Amino acid sequence: MKFSFKYWQAKLLEDKNLLRLIVIGFLARAIMFLVFYPEATVFPDSGGFFRLAKKMSTLSLEGYIGKRSPGYPLLILFAFGQYKLVAIYQFVLGIFNSLLWYKILLNLKFSRKFSFFTVLVMQSFINVIFYETAIIVESLSLIFISLSVYIITKPDYAKQQSIRKEFYFSLILGFLVLVKPFFVYLPFLIYGLFTLKNFSIKNIINKRIVLLIFPVLMYLGWSYVNKVNTGFFVSTTYLGMNLSQNCVYFAEKAPEEYQWIAKPYAEYREKTLSENRNVAMSLWNAYGEGHVFDQYNLTFPQLTNEFQKYAKATIAANPKDYAEQVIYRSWWDFWKPTTAWHLENFRFDWARSLFSFIWKIQEQIIILVTVLFGVTTLVLSFLAIYKRKINTAFILACFVIVPSILQGLVTYGTNSKYSYPFDFLMFFVVLLFIKERKQLFAK
Repeated sequence: MKFSFKYWQAKLLEDKNLLRLIVIGFLARAIMFLVFYPEATVFPDSGGFFRLAKKMSTLSLEGYIGKRSPGYPLLILFAFGQYKLVAIYQFVLGIFNSLLWYKILLNLKFSRKFSFFTVLVMQSFINVIFYETAIIVESLSLIFISLSVYIITKPDYAKQQSIRKEFYFSLILGFLVLVKPFFVYLPFLIYGLFTLKNFSIKNIINKRIVLLIFPVLMYLGWSYVNKVNTGFFVSTTYLGMNLSQNCVYFAEKAPEEYQWIAKPYAEYREKTLSENRNVAMSLWNAYGEGHVFDQYNLTFPQLTNEFQKYAKATIAANPKDYAEQVIYRSWWDFWKPTTAWHLENFRFDWARSLFSFIWKIQEQIIILVTVLFGVTTLVLSFLAIYKRKINTAFILACFVIVPSILQGLVTYGTNSKYSYPFDFLMFFVVLLFIKERKQLFAK
């Protein structure tokens, strides 16, 4: 894997489309940030990342209660805690990401001209730029997902890689886990898919097992840091809260020993619904607004550990309710298009209206692509089973389908934003499927 300055300098001179993407990407972001939307977008999640970044700046994590993992706070640390500088860094990463998308399409045997204009169109989607203004992990997650896809779509990757190359790839995946521990599944998915692609009994254990090293180490290592600081071996102390969110519509059906959680949870669900607010945040509202759990004198890690036990017991006692929740709400919400902006941050009223109108149109396009992706995935899955052959399109489809299922199983809340780092893959899978069918019929 060559990612040196000289390598990219040579590539820019060799393929001027890369330089064009840099120039266009820079101008679009500069105009957007300087003229229309001159603010970094802060969300409730943003504060936790900044608090960890400040803690990391002291070179001591003693007393940290484990709400966040250190990958994204590291970017904030390099930005000296300045919101706008974080956004600028994310703009730079976004431009680099456009180059990766272009290279991925070339890896998939699309022409340079087609790849260039496809990336240009995809980069014109409003959510691409506005997620880069947001102080949340999605843009940083996207760059590592794109980098991973670029690596696995290289023509020589399907062949057995050297241990050294897999070691470097493991480092990339390891940092992705530090950005968001949820992604610890990804090296296992890659290992499994490529093992099946060239399956033989003697090939079950192969060099790609090296991919697991750093992601697993990062996940276990950070969980151990949380164990030292909080007493609980978890990747994030939000885990219990997140898992409990999937119980929102059957909160009161908990075993008797957890009714101290179930009753106020159900009460705040009804209160949240009556106020026409996001029902997924009912337990958060009970905790943060109602302070109904203050009487138990539990620290946040202790309380969320109880929430985790409550969630597991309630789900075990109500598997049908849980299945309905996951399929019809948590998993379904994953597929909804989303962007990350605060409309009041626009400098001009007419710009706010214009961009809102454009986004409404683009939302419908993303929905259409999502539907086409769903149909395409069904066909690819049938062909993979029928022909017992795993191709690149099926592997890329699994890159989207697997996290959609896992995310639905783990939590219910802002699931729609979790799909953002995978939106580009849905476009690519549909394009690749059409290209392959066109070539098949041309023969």
